[in-house]
Amino acid sequence: MTKDNFITFSLVGLFFVFMGQVTLGAAFSGNYLFIIFPLLFLLKDQKIKVLPGDIKIVFYIYCLIFFIAWLLQYSYWHLSMRKLISFILFMSMFSYALININERMIAAFKIAIVAFTLYLSLSNLNELRSFDLATLGYAAKNQVGNQRFGFLYIIGFWLVFFFQSQSLLMRLAKIPLLLIIFLGLLLTFSRASIVGLIISGLVFLIVLFGPMIKLTTRNLGIFLLYGIGIGIVVAFSGIYEYLALPFEYFGERLFAFRFSDGSSNFDLTNPGSSEGYRIFLMKSILEYVLSSPLFGSGFLGIWIILDDGIGSAHGQYNDVLFRTGFIGLALYLYVLQRLGSYLYKADIGLFIGFIGVLAFGLFHETFKVSHGAFILAFLIGMWATELRRKAI
Repeated sequence: MTKDNFITFSLVGLFFVFMGQVTLGAAFSGNYLFIIFPLLFLLKDQKIKVLPGDIKIVFYIYCLIFFIAWLLQYSYWHLSMRKLISFILFMSMFSYALININERMIAAFKIAIVAFTLYLSLSNLNELRSFDLATLGYAAKNQVGNQRFGFLYIIGFWLVFFFQSQSLLMRLAKIPLLLIIFLGLLLTFSRASIVGLIISGLVFLIVLFGPMIKLTTRNLGIFLLYGIGIGIVVAFSGIYEYLALPFEYFGERLFAFRFSDGSSNFDLTNPGSSEGYRIFLMKSILEYVLSSPLFGSGFLGIWIILDDGIGSAHGQYNDVLFRTGFIGLALYLYVLQRLGSYLYKADIGLFIGFIGVLAFGLFHETFKVSHGAFILAFLIGMWATELRRKAI
């Protein structure tokens, strides 16, 4: 193995670890080890890069929000340490903007995402095989499904889809890889995962007829062959047995207006339902932020207003709004928009996957959780590197 290959595989392994969860006893905890990666550069080069352009301004404004909120919200002074930790974790999205991201790192990053989603998919499939599917039924959602990783499947799917290679073997390998990742996404039993994939697929169709992808007879033929190939694999591999249950689940829980017993599928007025509880949380968040519109809770989580002192905002943008107020959310959306514009030009696979993550974030936290924070930090690092290159 050459030195270059060794470095690439080492990076893949490191990034793979960054996306995993840390087990503490019987519980899972966030894994923020990815923050050490820029520190390694600091130890090696004894210097870090300056935040470029708008990234620097947004960074300073978030710091200002934190310090003003800490000073004025004296009722939370006893939570100063938790507020500081929450602030540091939130600001970790700028950590990779302090270093230059090179092509080798980007390649390793993409490989690590695909490898991790394949690992999750095969693990969930293996677990599902140990049960009697007819007996398990929709209980598989709690037994097998893990919606925390739903958005990673979306990114992994599009990275494989847009992978280019001169090798016929590598191109053919995309068929089982896409199928395995898609099956893993289904086994999350998360409606947000399906919605994210559908919305990113619709954006892909828009891009397909745009200037980024040249629509030719050859390309249409390739898409058709991939479709036929996936159909053959499904038909003759026996994997359709494991597709039936999630398809039935999503058919009833996502695409039907009523359950089989006649009850409403989307009960928005009932706080005990999934949709109703999200509406309740959104109202609670708005009521709180309207009383503190400039800096929200000062980076504390929504648990400070919930009766049992635990819980999440059930939405990435809800969470940012609660923690940082209207100004903080506006800045966050601005960063995501600029980042999306950069990815559209730089890497179409990451761009389409990024769109899927943004859609997923309407219903669940994405960049708040540790593996999502790593994804966002790396993408911002890519964007910052490009801004510095253009400034030269």
